[in-house]
Amino acid sequence: MPDSPLPVIDLAPSFGHDPQALHAIAARIDAACRRDGFFHVTGHGVPLALSHHLFMLSRRLFALPEEVKRRWHVDLSGGLCRGFDPVGWQALESGRPADLKESFYLGVDRGPWDALVRAGTPNHGPNQWPDEALVPGFQATVEAYQATMTRLGRHLMGLIALALKLPREHFEPFQRNPMPVLRLLHYPPQSASRLDGQIGSGAHTDWGGLTLLAQDESGGLQVQREGEWIDVPPMPGTLVVNLGDLMQRWTNDRYRSSLHRVVNRHSGRERFSIAWFHDIDYHAQVATLPGCHDASDPPRYPAITAGEHIVEMYRRTTLPEAA
Repeated sequence: MPDSPLPVIDLAPSFGHDPQALHAIAARIDAACRRDGFFHVTGHGVPLALSHHLFMLSRRLFALPEEVKRRWHVDLSGGLCRGFDPVGWQALESGRPADLKESFYLGVDRGPWDALVRAGTPNHGPNQWPDEALVPGFQATVEAYQATMTRLGRHLMGLIALALKLPREHFEPFQRNPMPVLRLLHYPPQSASRLDGQIGSGAHTDWGGLTLLAQDESGGLQVQREGEWIDVPPMPGTLVVNLGDLMQRWTNDRYRSSLHRVVNRHSGRERFSIAWFHDIDYHAQVATLPGCHDASDPPRYPAITAGEHIVEMYRRTTLPEAA
């Protein structure tokens, strides 16, 4: 297994009933969240066969002709960010060229009688699903992966609560009707000699609470540490976990939401990844957590609604000509 500049944390003991092991893992997570807000996890319980199958289906999806993929363009999702976004749709780094990537967004598949849909809650509704004949088994595999990642995300949120000296269930009230996003990503080959500044994903922080990333063997993920870009190599069987802006706000800057980017400079080689954004309820109020402020370090951020923040970040990073 390649070396990584990020800590590698085995979660397996945290699924047992040993309080000492649980708190030891929480302490390691605390240290990682204070430094970069990035770490690898092993022993996470995501079946390898499930991940491999979803990667295979993602490859099949993105290999379809452009005109076919555009049948499920995000602009056809009725105001939701669901479906296919082509190269040029997003620029995560302000002032830089469009990201050299395409992706497919999926969320909680909510029908017209869902209470949040009936209330007109932004970005809540049905997914756009590729035709079963074109990508057989896609919906069933995605839904199995979503269920697995929902459980893992909740488990990690419990460990983060322990790391912050809070009750393990502290974040549960914020996850009653969550708005997680599964994003399948494809990065075309990128020449090392490009001079226009276009890269796979521009430098950005994630927006929500927690991100869990599965990446293929191509590499390209970089995290900024003390002004320098460091490579985060793929490690078979692991997931990369990183914190988003809402977690940094919640912890009053105790934990970090670090800048990261993707530079896919393996000539002639594509890159695929699967990002799970474990975002909380749309209406959840994010205010400084107990224990993260005192008289000498008052709250640095006003309370914010999680959903309004996420929707605003979609607006800021979608290019006008692609909207």
